[in-house]
Amino acid sequence: MNERILALDIGDVRIGVAVSDMTRTIATPVEVIKRVGFGPDVKRISALCQQYETTQILSGLPLNMDGSEGFQAQKVKLLCEQLEKAGMTVYYQDERLTTVTAEEALLEDNMHRAERKQHVDKVAAAIILQQWLDTQKACEAEVYESEEQTMEENNNIFELIDEEGNSVEFELLANLELDGKEYIALTPAEDSDDEECEVIMMSIETDENGEEYYDMVEDEELQEKLFADFLKLIEESEDEE
Repeated sequence: MNERILALDIGDVRIGVAVSDMTRTIATPVEVIKRVGFGPDVKRISALCQQYETTQILSGLPLNMDGSEGFQAQKVKLLCEQLEKAGMTVYYQDERLTTVTAEEALLEDNMHRAERKQHVDKVAAAIILQQWLDTQKACEAEVYESEEQTMEENNNIFELIDEEGNSVEFELLANLELDGKEYIALTPAEDSDDEECEVIMMSIETDENGEEYYDMVEDEELQEKLFADFLKLIEESEDEE
């Protein structure tokens, strides 16, 4: 189970607060803290962290429109440094135009100006947090897909022992069946990226203990038939793409 993360939209007068759910999927506005000073501000944020059982904080960082850090960003970091000294871990998220987006969201809800002023900072914090959560989920998905691809590639690698007792890696190109018997088409792993790689045909055999092993196809006529089937399989695969 993940730890929640508390998000802050830090201004000179107020700090908007939002929090994620345990799965770090949804951001929810919490409250607006009226700033008093580093000590009281850190104390209130620490209390919220205890309430939501987290030490993880995401702070909006008000960058300049060119992406550089200005005076306002440095002031935000000064408070965040105090939070880190209090034992919190702080991450940063670009918050350019976040307050404008929050104002537009509240306008769509037909909220009066006075009410918007009370809520806009925590809504901005929720927007900052939701953007960060969505980015994290997207990154996790990319990593998962990459790991899946790596696993699939590894599953296509065969390690066989040659006549001299050396271990040689082959990449599986295709599974074939001819006259009710199963075969595999392999190529040396080091040559797999070459346009004209060597294709080796092997039959799938079973020993007296019922375990499978691979045997090189020596019969030239059988090799030709299998290679023809292999080419046909490749052509069909290319047509589907």
